[in-house]
Amino acid sequence: MRKLLILTAILTFTMLFQSCLVSRCKRPQIVGYIYDSITRQPITNCNVGENLTDQKGYFELKELRYSQFTFIGYEAPTLLVNEAVQKEGYETKSISLFNPHGGGHKKGAKHDADTIFLKKTPIIPIK
Repeated sequence: MRKLLILTAILTFTMLFQSCLVSRCKRPQIVGYIYDSITRQPITNCNVGENLTDQKGYFELKELRYSQFTFIGYEAPTLLVNEAVQKEGYETKSISLFNPHGGGHKKGAKHDADTIFLKKTPIIPIK
């Protein structure tokens, strides 16, 4: 009986403190459209993160991943994403995502940002 308890303790200790290299999500794939809030028309060449929108206002940001050395059983890290949406003549917005354990998303994670509407900035005449 004592040998069984010692063996169980050794196996438990080994399993708890084993480490490995895991793939973590830095940013899921993000897709969506950018439109003018008044005309409801797509905004082309709008900066979304590192990409530009196409003729239909569509954008796609690729999934970003990294490898992390961790211990088995540890929780996934927080996922915090903040991507700027900018176009000259329009107010700046951002796409923000937060998940306290989102770094554990499996490969192929995707977020649909749907349609984002931008307002034109008012033109102030110089006197």
